[in-house]
Amino acid sequence: MSKCLLLCVLMVAFGCDAAQAPSQPPATGLVLWLDGADASTMTIDAQQGIARWKDKSGQSNDATADDAATQPQRVANALNGHSVVRFSNVSGFLGKTIRASKGPVTVLIVSRRLPDQAKVDPWQRLLSSRPNTATNDNVLPNFAISLQQATAYEPTVSVLELFDVPIGPYAIGRNVVGNSDNFRGDIAEVLVYDRPFASLAERQHAFGYLAQKWSIAIPVLADTWTRVGPLGALPTSTNANLPLSDQANVGRWTLNAKLSDDFNGTTLDLGRWHVNNGIGNESLGRKPALFTPNNASVGNGNLNIVFRKETLAQKYVKLGFKDYTSAMVRTLERGFYGYYEARAKPMNSAGSSAFWLAWTGMADNATEIDIFEIGGKTKNAAFDRSYNMNAHLWATPQSTEHIADGSVWISPWRLADDFHVYGFDWQPDTLRWYVDGVLVRESKNKHFFFPMQIIFDSEAMWQWFGVVDDADLPSTFSVDYVKMWQRSQ
Repeated sequence: MSKCLLLCVLMVAFGCDAAQAPSQPPATGLVLWLDGADASTMTIDAQQGIARWKDKSGQSNDATADDAATQPQRVANALNGHSVVRFSNVSGFLGKTIRASKGPVTVLIVSRRLPDQAKVDPWQRLLSSRPNTATNDNVLPNFAISLQQATAYEPTVSVLELFDVPIGPYAIGRNVVGNSDNFRGDIAEVLVYDRPFASLAERQHAFGYLAQKWSIAIPVLADTWTRVGPLGALPTSTNANLPLSDQANVGRWTLNAKLSDDFNGTTLDLGRWHVNNGIGNESLGRKPALFTPNNASVGNGNLNIVFRKETLAQKYVKLGFKDYTSAMVRTLERGFYGYYEARAKPMNSAGSSAFWLAWTGMADNATEIDIFEIGGKTKNAAFDRSYNMNAHLWATPQSTEHIADGSVWISPWRLADDFHVYGFDWQPDTLRWYVDGVLVRESKNKHFFFPMQIIFDSEAMWQWFGVVDDADLPSTFSVDYVKMWQRSQ
């Protein structure tokens, strides 16, 4: 994950017009704004060479051409009636340190490459930040937005969101050090923020501004937002009968008792829960770990799901299950729109710990929302802090195309170290994920309009979290409570 994490770039191509979008980008935290459409911010010679590209953010973080003889060029009326800056794969711009201390950064860059600009070395830099010159810009705290592409491409936004890095010295269209990895193509606009976007609305504001200006459609990427960095101030629980994220009861919540359980008894309430037992058409588990009922129990005020090493009968070995068992527990009732909250502690092994909603009982209507899927102790320490969220559409009456909408929030602590409160607000228009009462992800609801069961389980996700270390077994995923509220009409 190291290189992929450092080059955490989402490239999004666009196609159609975007109306009624903001005429300015979000201003708060904007520390570098290079606008190819604004010739007044450029020092231009008679050949349209740009010696200096002035920063419009008000922070005076101007960029200077690194080679007076081969400066990038201003090209007028190039994209939606606006000028762009054209890079020839020879030179770029250099800028100063914007922030020496570590913190968050959000970068959006609009670029393109025309057919006659193609056939270049594939590794090229749109932006490079390199406070540590001793290492390359693929090693934190250095970072870069790179294109591994030699062909032409349509106008595109590249997005980079990181935490705990300095910003600059920076370069546009090249590497900061060595005048290498030079870009060939057009850059229309550069926006750099010294903070993360704080909400889905703010993210859509930035994308909407770029989409309208450069005549490109607001992308699907703009319909989702994920927190970057720590949670900040946490809400205090003053009323356990309300969601932790809404202690003021703005949502006017009513508890759904059938879909709630405090697990304070000595046995699992089988009038409320089903434990998968390899019967009918229910899931047997993810090979090689078999779901068995003895791995799900109630004790010490928790639902406990165990992943263990265990010899299996030959009838299961023939099916591909061998040496490991775990459990799946799911509600008999299905829930619909509402707030789902669980206080839980993931298991401290590479066996997964998952809290999700699903309904796969119909061939033409199969949906799944993963409130979390966590690998508590993996071969990659970053995974131990990765809070994985996703939503899957498996089938509809019109299609069996698999559509997935997911992202990851990186926690500052190991998720398996303690209990935390995990929440999910499912509404007709929006999906929101919470950790300890703080919003960590928000996405538009485009597909999830069908009741689903609540599920807790552990699976063998070898390809994702790595093969479990037998020395960590048995390991236990514990759930203190689950509650479901619905909005009062």
